[in-house]
This record gives sequence, C-alpha cells and structure tokens, in this order.
Amino acid sequence: MRRNIFLCLLLLPLCLLLLLFLVWPMVLILWESFLVEGKLSLSNYLSMFTTKLYGDSLKTSLVLSLTTTIIGTVLGIPLSYALYRSGGRIKALMLSITPIPLTFSGLVVGFAFIILLGASGFITLLLSKIFNLNPLEFSSFLFTWKGLVVAYLYFLIPRMVLTMISAWSKADWSLVDAAYSLGASKWMTLRKVLLPMIWPAVLAGSSLLFAVSMGAFGTAFALSGTGVKILPLVIYTHVSEISVDIGKANALAIILALVTTVMIMVYERVFATKE
Repeated sequence: MRRNIFLCLLLLPLCLLLLLFLVWPMVLILWESFLVEGKLSLSNYLSMFTTKLYGDSLKTSLVLSLTTTIIGTVLGIPLSYALYRSGGRIKALMLSITPIPLTFSGLVVGFAFIILLGASGFITLLLSKIFNLNPLEFSSFLFTWKGLVVAYLYFLIPRMVLTMISAWSKADWSLVDAAYSLGASKWMTLRKVLLPMIWPAVLAGSSLLFAVSMGAFGTAFALSGTGVKILPLVIYTHVSEISVDIGKANALAIILALVTTVMIMVYERVFATKE
C-alpha cells in the first residue's frame, strides 16, 4: 500500500506536467474550434469537407508523410544494421554523429538545403559544371513536396537508425544461429526468426517517422513558404497577420492530431496483427 502511494507521488509531477502542457491546451483548442463569433457552431469543421484547400492540404500531408515514412524505414533499417555490425571507433563516431540532425531547428535544416541544392547551391553548381545542368531547372524540385521529402529524410532517417540500433542490440542472435544449424535458408531465417524479433521496433520507428512528418513545420516553411499546401502550413496562414481565423486554425489542428493518431493506431493494429 505504501509502495503504491509512493509510486503515485513520484508520478504526480509527470501527470501535472502532461495536464498543464498537453491536456489543457488540447481542451482549449477543441473548445475554441467550435466557436464562431462567440457562438457554438460546427461550421469550422464542416468547411473542412466543403473547402478544396483543406482537402488538398490533408491529401498532400498524407502523401508526404507516407512517402517519407516508407523511404525512411527502408533506408534506416539496413543503415542501422550496418552501424550495429561495425565496431570500434567507427561505430562510436557514427553513433555520436547520427543524433546531430535531430538537434537542428526545422528552419535551419530548410535553409541548409537551400544553400546546398538551391539555384546557387554548392551541390547544384557542382553538378551543373559536371553534367551541364540548368541550375534553375535542377533546383526547382526543392521547393515542391518532393523537395520536402528529401529534406524531411535528413532528420527522419536518424530517428529510424537510433530506434533500430536498440532492437539489433537486444535481438537474440543465438536463435538465428540455431535456425541456420537446423538447415533454414537465409530467407526463412529472416522471415521466421529475425523479423519477429525486430518487428516491434520497426513499427515504433515507422510510426514515429509518420507522426513527425505530419506535424513538421519549420523545414516546410523555410523551403516553400506557404507554396506547398500541407496542414501545418495552412494552419499557419490562419494564425498569421495576413489571414487570421483562429477557429479554423483550431479545427485544422484537431483534425491533424486526430488523423495522425488514427493512422498510427490503424497502421500498428494491421501490421501487428499480420505478425
């Protein structure tokens, strides 16, 4: 009994923190999303289904997030395995470098890609000299949703790598050796032994990538301003001095949080069931 009380007291600061900085702001946003000129109304949410801008922005956000999640997962898994299998100073150096992209602001990442891949960027000018490319034509992709895919992967792949490093370290490799000794092929060992061991980490890492991509703002704003219609940028337009509509911004924020949560829950439920 005393132990339970002690544990509750230890958790109390965390509960208060979540209540103050997560639950209460979400309650306020939800409440204000139903207010139109001081009166309760569903018009903010109804406009989500009748305004083409909102439908297109949700679709673009989903396409962008799913694309970056798939690519980040496919690239992150083998990279993490290669890092796990490496040893000595190389592994220590790479483990210290990998988290660096996670420390940068989204705006810093966006401007860094402009410096590298913009019309006057270092890589763009280098490629234009080698392959005689038109710098303007080559760099134009950077300011579209395809450019956001490239920029997002810069800080998404390290997340997947760090998640999978732990999974590789905790895997029971004696089971793999046992499967080989019993005559299992590499494909069967991968599918029946190794994949079930690392699958929870794959689900967790890819879910994290999707959530981060759906909510990313700074990098998208630095690269495209409001040119690419994704939900975080549309929300920004409704809270800026140019086009202030707090009710619609709150409704979009709720929809963004709801869609992200539902997508992750469905994704994990479907793929966890398959395994």
